[in-house]
Amino acid sequence: MKKRILIIDDDYNGAKEIKEVLGENGFEAVCAYNSEEGFARLKESFFDLILLDLVLPDASGFKIAQKIKENPGYRKIPIIAISLKRENIDKHIASKVGIIDYLEKPLEPAKLLFRIKDILNIK
Repeated sequence: MKKRILIIDDDYNGAKEIKEVLGENGFEAVCAYNSEEGFARLKESFFDLILLDLVLPDASGFKIAQKIKENPGYRKIPIIAISLKRENIDKHIASKVGIIDYLEKPLEPAKLLFRIKDILNIK
């Protein structure tokens, strides 16, 4: 069974590229372009992992991650932050709200796939 990944990112082209890379590597990816759409997707289906942009037009990615981790139905889903933010304080805050990994944009596909496979224990 394919692992399902939710991409929450307001960069339509970037999210589409990530979705294509994931699809080419055996994952099923679904995109959401804001927090409201992201939570709607979570309610519709189960996901094995979430890729979360930290800067969205309708909410902070930190707040979204915190809300996901506070929900018993979603709290075990690992979250990887994807962001243009490069400050150590952002990485620190990310870890405090339950984000398991932090990747800086632009994403390197090989690094992204390695991290996802590592987190999901895929060989």
